[in-house]
Amino acid sequence: MSSKTEQQRRRLGIATQVFIGLGLGILTGVFFGERVAFLQIGGDIFIALLQVTVIPYVVVALITSLGRLTFAEAKQLGLKAGSVLILLWIVGLGVVLATPLAFPSWPSASFFSVSQIQEPTAVDFLSLYIPSNIFAALSNAIVPAIVVFSILFGVALIGVKSKTRFVDLLTTVGDTLMTMTGFIGRLAPYGVFAITAAAAGTIDVADLARLQVYLVIYVAMALILSLWIIPGLIAALTPLRYGSVIRAFRGPLITAFATANVLIVLPVLAADAKRLIEETDERTSPQEESAIDILIPAAFPFPNLGLVLSLMFVLFGGWFVGASVSVSDYPLIAGAGLASLFGSTVLALPFLFDLLRLPADLFQVFITVDVIGARFGTLLAGMHIIAIALIGAYALEGALQVRIRRLLRFALVSVVLVLAALIGIRAFYTYVFVAPFTKDELLAGLFFQSEPQPHIVYRDQPPAPDPDTVSAPGTLARIQETGLLRSCYRRSDYPSAFFNRDRELVGFDIEMTHRLAHALDARIAFIPVDSVSGAEASLARGECDVFMSLMPIVPDMTLSFAMTVPVIESPLSVIVEDHRRRDFETWDAIKSAGAIRIATTNNAATPRLIRRMLPDAQALVLAESPALDELLSEDPTSVDAILMAAEEAAAWTIRYPRFNVTVPKPIRMIPFGYAVPHEGDPHLLNFINTWLINAQGYGTVDQLYRYWMLGELGSARPPRWSIARDLLGWID
Repeated sequence: MSSKTEQQRRRLGIATQVFIGLGLGILTGVFFGERVAFLQIGGDIFIALLQVTVIPYVVVALITSLGRLTFAEAKQLGLKAGSVLILLWIVGLGVVLATPLAFPSWPSASFFSVSQIQEPTAVDFLSLYIPSNIFAALSNAIVPAIVVFSILFGVALIGVKSKTRFVDLLTTVGDTLMTMTGFIGRLAPYGVFAITAAAAGTIDVADLARLQVYLVIYVAMALILSLWIIPGLIAALTPLRYGSVIRAFRGPLITAFATANVLIVLPVLAADAKRLIEETDERTSPQEESAIDILIPAAFPFPNLGLVLSLMFVLFGGWFVGASVSVSDYPLIAGAGLASLFGSTVLALPFLFDLLRLPADLFQVFITVDVIGARFGTLLAGMHIIAIALIGAYALEGALQVRIRRLLRFALVSVVLVLAALIGIRAFYTYVFVAPFTKDELLAGLFFQSEPQPHIVYRDQPPAPDPDTVSAPGTLARIQETGLLRSCYRRSDYPSAFFNRDRELVGFDIEMTHRLAHALDARIAFIPVDSVSGAEASLARGECDVFMSLMPIVPDMTLSFAMTVPVIESPLSVIVEDHRRRDFETWDAIKSAGAIRIATTNNAATPRLIRRMLPDAQALVLAESPALDELLSEDPTSVDAILMAAEEAAAWTIRYPRFNVTVPKPIRMIPFGYAVPHEGDPHLLNFINTWLINAQGYGTVDQLYRYWMLGELGSARPPRWSIARDLLGWID
């Protein structure tokens, strides 16, 4: 017996195993890098298993908790304990919505994303909260409607006389679900290892620096709520003292923190709550002890402050990817997020990411950092349940001590403490520790996706014209005869034509030119032009055969060029300074701004477009490509906005991250194509059009668009740093 007991003592607890899995996962990811990305499959399986019992347990727990009560008890709980619960939720949501104050002013920009032009799905609050078809709600995991149904069912069950067997049956089902959860929980060390290893092996080093911001904010807010605000609120509303509350529950709270499981300490919380009331109040009544026995288990199925605090990851996620959540979305986060938390963060966060059009992959990031944050969340959850039990018990007995002056002083100190912590975190990460911005290096490191054609690049001046070959616009016959395709390009035309860090001319248009030259079996001479008008002149003189630079296909352009069929469709956007992006969300808002200055390129289409759409605006035409660099380098800039295609605009904000891309609503899609001389060879135009149609059908255009315009690097991304590759040389 003694040896068996000694063996049990030596066995590692699940919490310790999870920490070991976390540590081994980080070490594995750092050591092997992207070679362990396949482990993400194991992490996805673990997350799916966690979701298996969530919705059934929510239904069973709510129905049984309410069904055991009488109508009188339910009424008292609804009015008294429910008020306490709502108060705690308001406090928690207030802290969550204030956390953006702590996000540092780090530069953030990214490649264009198609999610920016997808119309958001309208939120149907009626179907979200009203369970008109509970089976549809269950099959589609509409958690708010499921919660409403379960509460209605539980309240109705109170009045059923022969409910004992049914409640006992549901209790058995609930115990079974908890047992299933326990089985799945044993896989936690392996699931955490898989998730962490895959994340540590693939996540960008700069992203790791940003993730610590969330952890620091979460831990700081969890500790302030757990150790000051909630026990202080209990002391302000009841005869209990702040120090007594902290001392009475430190044992179970430490246990909950160590195991990351508040459920296992519920009986201990109830016993300690009764003991504290007895020690403080000599007139303790049986009703108070009974209230404790009802309130603690009844409070467990409802979202606790630890879960509420996790909603800050939605706000953090927006900042993390450079798409800050608008203040107008805060009511949606508070309402839909709180209701979804009845199904835990496993359901709530993916649901909110979808509603707010944030990347679904953010949930994998949350799972990784929540391994640490969950312990502080569990500590907060335990204190949340204690507050409901103690304040609710005194409220049911009519023994609350509401002292306005004391409450106001406590509220003022709490607000100052929270704001000081948030602003202090922001100041630290703004002035002391600043994560470097590296997206511009990523843009400069892009290279060709296929073997380029033989080519020569003229960087500054075009070659001296040959009178025998440039007396007229180029023809398809001449290109085939000489084996040379002469293509004009605009310098610094990100991401279509630019010089990368290896001083190679690359970009979407440049690689498209190489693909066209391959179809022609020709070499390429890239000839620089600084403007659209310069390209028109070069084409007319026969110095270039084609202008492979995406331009809007609109009637005005046909006066200067012969345009090809559309290559892509792009939304019209504006580049604005970050703090002004909300002023340019709609065309109506821009129009109502009056005489603002809008810069644009010197083609014939966009200045006329500005005059037609924004009659009061002043158009500033940029004569040459370098003028845009100069304009974005100004601080403050001399214009209010810069009008251009969204993909191009996103690339410029990567180079100048203090600016932001806004696609005003309603979205205006414009076709873009290439140009040949206005009076040029129709056979050349026909060849290019036919080639473009085939390139679109084969997926060539889409492949290059995703790489150059959307930044979907895939296998083209340089390998992430790892010990095995970069230090030991074990991996090529």
